Amino acid sequence: MEAAHSRYFVFVEKAAALLLLIYPTFMLVVKHGMNGVFLFMLLLAFAVWVVRPPGISAVVWRREWTIYALAMVAMSVAILASQTANHSNTVRFHDAATRYWLSIPVLLLLHRLRPNALTVLQFAFPAAAIIGFFLAKNMGGRSGVVTLDVIRFGNFELLLGAMSLLSIDWFGRDSFLLRALKILGFAAGLTASLASGSRGGWLAIPVFAAIFIYFRTSKISPRVVLSAIAGTVLITALLYTASPPFHQRVNELASDVAEFNKGNPDTSTGIRWQLYKAAVDVISRHPFFGVGPAGFALEMEPMMKAGKITPAAAGLGLGEVHNDILCKTAGMGVFGLIAMLAIYFVPFGLFWRSTKSAFGPVKRAGQLGITFVSGIIVFGLTAECLNLTLATAFYGFTVAALLAVCYNTHYGEQPANP
Repeated sequence: MEAAHSRYFVFVEKAAALLLLIYPTFMLVVKHGMNGVFLFMLLLAFAVWVVRPPGISAVVWRREWTIYALAMVAMSVAILASQTANHSNTVRFHDAATRYWLSIPVLLLLHRLRPNALTVLQFAFPAAAIIGFFLAKNMGGRSGVVTLDVIRFGNFELLLGAMSLLSIDWFGRDSFLLRALKILGFAAGLTASLASGSRGGWLAIPVFAAIFIYFRTSKISPRVVLSAIAGTVLITALLYTASPPFHQRVNELASDVAEFNKGNPDTSTGIRWQLYKAAVDVISRHPFFGVGPAGFALEMEPMMKAGKITPAAAGLGLGEVHNDILCKTAGMGVFGLIAMLAIYFVPFGLFWRSTKSAFGPVKRAGQLGITFVSGIIVFGLTAECLNLTLATAFYGFTVAALLAVCYNTHYGEQPANP
């Protein structure tokens, strides 16, 4: 019996480690792969809840997890409130939001595992970035994979590349080969993002650079700020000179702006601007409960007939608003806004607190968490990054995995108080 329990314990740790290793790659290259990995991790968490193997401690709830749990549940509550107010209770709109609160059991399982089961994360990010780079193919002049649209592919590749770079020396001094893998992951992620032409996501590059510089210097000073600005300008100039996709997409942006100023609103940038104004108009008329998760699309034809937006903008507005915060606020009103901000900033706050830890792996996990959440926030400014189940599963799962390192029971009472 004791041997059986020991085998069960080893199985749980190895299964969890395998799922952590493959999940970002599966998201990029396997249709429904992210949701599949999420499901298997949930089943593993349920099995441990029913029969806890010796070697895994019982859950000890921490005070700050209450606000984390509320933040993860908030979007489901906002959707339900909006649908009730708008007399529309379509279940499918709850699907993506469930991935946030279903990530809570993932955290409760992973934070109790031994740290060596979590160290695979440092391989997962660069491996996914590199595999995504090699599997990308031409998709109508832009590079991507068949499982994702090119915007998400480019954004996620950039994020995985940045995570690869910041994971150097995460769990101790890396070997030469491991360091090389992480640097290669960064290069692959950046290159794949540039080839995808997902220029909205490139706004995150200076944010990632600022995070990297800040946590390497541990302070903000005029010199650090000037260095970050100079570095951003230099990187932009180099990319503009050396990367044809970057050069082309920047020139297209300049052309879009010029056409918009001439009175042509139906450029890529102009249509987004129209949709943002349309969302603000909807919010001003329905501030409390919004127009429902599907209500923005229904507003397109009346707004087009009223001359507020062009037919081209109305057509694209049937699909999305191209901004996560405006989308959730227009759809669910102030409750959607609060939920979206909570989903962003509650994990951000927990990760920030972790950066004050005396334990190196915990501190670096906090830095990676800040990088991850910041990237998702920036991506959501120009596209609806978190409107699909695979995206919310990726977000909830990654936040839970990084928090599991921050609060791992084997590191003691972590993170330390700031």
